[in-house]
Amino acid sequence: MNFTHVIFDLDGTLLNTLEDLAAAGNHTCAAHGWPTFTPDQYRYKVGNGQPKLIERIIPAEYAGDGRMFEQVIGEFRAYYNAHKEDHTAPYPGVIDMLDTLRDAGVHLAVLSNKDHPAAEPLVARYFGARFDLVQGRIDAYPPKPAAPITRYVLDQLEADPASTLYVGDSNVDVATGHNAGLAVAGVSWGFRGRGELEAAGADYLVDTPAELAELICAPTNETR
Repeated sequence: MNFTHVIFDLDGTLLNTLEDLAAAGNHTCAAHGWPTFTPDQYRYKVGNGQPKLIERIIPAEYAGDGRMFEQVIGEFRAYYNAHKEDHTAPYPGVIDMLDTLRDAGVHLAVLSNKDHPAAEPLVARYFGARFDLVQGRIDAYPPKPAAPITRYVLDQLEADPASTLYVGDSNVDVATGHNAGLAVAGVSWGFRGRGELEAAGADYLVDTPAELAELICAPTNETR
């Protein structure tokens, strides 16, 4: 087949988490009397991990204020961890796609910039044991798109980069895969859309989970 291993982004690729992330961010901002944002605005604030999200929602006058940053990220994490399943759900067709890949013998993993203690239970809650490995953001590695954490996942999977596909919905995901020498499939149903993925240089663009499964399982000489 085209790929033997597939590493997925989580937010905006497998799970639609936008409403719960926006609610946590706005709850935190409102508690301090700061401006809040629409869910569409959060599409461009998420994707680089929770610390970067907090930097993007804190008012400019608090930039560089380490004490305020630690307070706010703690408040955000507490609220999000309590409410991360209020509206979150898999995108339509994703579970069927994952089952098709597993039945074909493809090894599956998740690599997310979501904090690891939040990522693991979400994947278990919505996808059971479909993934061989789930890796969220941890302090030992810089967040995506830096290559070290992607290479760590490849090592854990014993995967050959030449036959591994990274799948995501944003320019961060395209850079994540390419920085580690992987081909990247961009999914248009996520937070950022087809235009950003094209501009970022995704190797493949797919519009449905079923189309993604066909790409991955196709004989090598049909798509590469």
